[in-house]
Amino acid sequence: MGDEKQVLSARRSFTRFARFFNQLLREQLTCGPLTIQQFYTLEVLEGGPLPMGDLSDQVGLHQSTMSRVVDRMERDGYVARKRDARKKRLVEVSLTGEGRKMYRHLDRECKGVTSELLESLPADRRKDCVEALDVLAKSIDPGNERFRTILRGCCIKKKEDHAR
Repeated sequence: MGDEKQVLSARRSFTRFARFFNQLLREQLTCGPLTIQQFYTLEVLEGGPLPMGDLSDQVGLHQSTMSRVVDRMERDGYVARKRDARKKRLVEVSLTGEGRKMYRHLDRECKGVTSELLESLPADRRKDCVEALDVLAKSIDPGNERFRTILRGCCIKKKEDHAR
């Protein structure tokens, strides 16, 4: 584990960043028909169709919550579900034309906010900040085995804490 002061500073920075960046996104989305979870779902599906379990992992939601999000988005015409003919239990989710159109609109808006945030940084530090964010994003990606191990450890710790 790292230096205690460094760990504390990083933890506080991570939570502060997550809280306030999510606040920005929520504020931006209040004018439209989507929740932040639905926006994240569109963003992930922009990369192509995914099985429900993979979508849940990529969006960072429990599968039952993800199912409710997809139910609503399907009713609203943003996504479509398709059952695999061979594996009946496998359900793949994809964007519809309307979902793709909505995502592209929101993505343009988010890029504008991101541009404003970057402009608030000292010009000589912007590139370093973006590179650091890229490194951090890769370290907490569900495709990263180390992240999955840490995430699984969190659940074990919770169960142990509740047992006491």
